[in-house]
Amino acid sequence: MPTYRSLSLNELKLFQKEFAEYLAVNGIDADLWREIKESDQEKVDGIIDTFSDVVYNSVLHKMEHIEYATENDIKYFHYGKEKAQLIGLESDEVSFMNPKEVLEAIENKRASIKSYKTSKTYTQKREVELFAMLKNGCQPSDGSMFKLLSSIV
Repeated sequence: MPTYRSLSLNELKLFQKEFAEYLAVNGIDADLWREIKESDQEKVDGIIDTFSDVVYNSVLHKMEHIEYATENDIKYFHYGKEKAQLIGLESDEVSFMNPKEVLEAIENKRASIKSYKTSKTYTQKREVELFAMLKNGCQPSDGSMFKLLSSIV
């Protein structure tokens, strides 16, 4: 059972070269892989699950910022080494689905926007918590808004 989720066949195709390298590093050449695929589906699934975890760990380890927006609020997260930080904004006067409108409202103080921030230490492995947030609708972010708001909020 993978820590995150198994990559789909289409996703595996995107990592075809890396998967071949992964198999080779683990002593599985093309002939042996064909043999395993024909004779032991459980082993195939286990190998794919383990490779999937390697891919997700690599991606999640590098990811630091995510965000979650609804019409009336937006949350910007920073996932550091030891804790997750959150900066949130709320308003009935601004659509947080439109980043330009949010920046404009902040810069021109044309709307009443409530801000808040908090942080928490991880209760699980950092990457597992980050994956759960992505699974629940958060989107990767470049962190620019989090950094901007850090100096204001």
